[in-house]
Amino acid sequence: MRRWSSAWPGWPTQLSWAGNGGGLGFFWQADGPALRSAAGPWVLDTIAAGTTLASARRILPARVGGDTVQSALLSPDGATAVASVIYDGTAQLGRGTVAGGIVELSAQTGQPLRTLLAEHAPYAPDPAHPGWYATPCQLPAVDVTGRHLLVSCDSFGRLDRARFTALPGAAPQTAVAAAW
Repeated sequence: MRRWSSAWPGWPTQLSWAGNGGGLGFFWQADGPALRSAAGPWVLDTIAAGTTLASARRILPARVGGDTVQSALLSPDGATAVASVIYDGTAQLGRGTVAGGIVELSAQTGQPLRTLLAEHAPYAPDPAHPGWYATPCQLPAVDVTGRHLLVSCDSFGRLDRARFTALPGAAPQTAVAAAW
């Protein structure tokens, strides 16, 4: 058993292992000023020396351009990660606007490799503020092959490398606990 500690404000979420057991992916959640310094997806080499999470490597920051990375999981191959991204704006969007989605990233460089799912702005029927808004995708699990994801965006379902199949369960854009 090994322990890693951190002086960063915040907490690790969405733990995911590389298939070789040597890489541990986690998403560091933080608020306020810490959001800029530590938040985002990280990979910890559990075989290397070190006892702090600061020895991990951040894949990319939680905010990139006009987007916010909501969550991320390390794929079992350890070379790629999948991330839920949302447009980082509060303004109403036009009907059909891509407001976020699920993106495959290089775990080494943080560069996007391909879009797996594009989420369109859903309609909010609130009489006081009707319109199309950005909402977050949830990314609860990746299977052992790295080819199948459980996601909750416009609806809950299974994402098989760009083919979405709706499943019964969680309502769209709600907290979801699911695993393979």
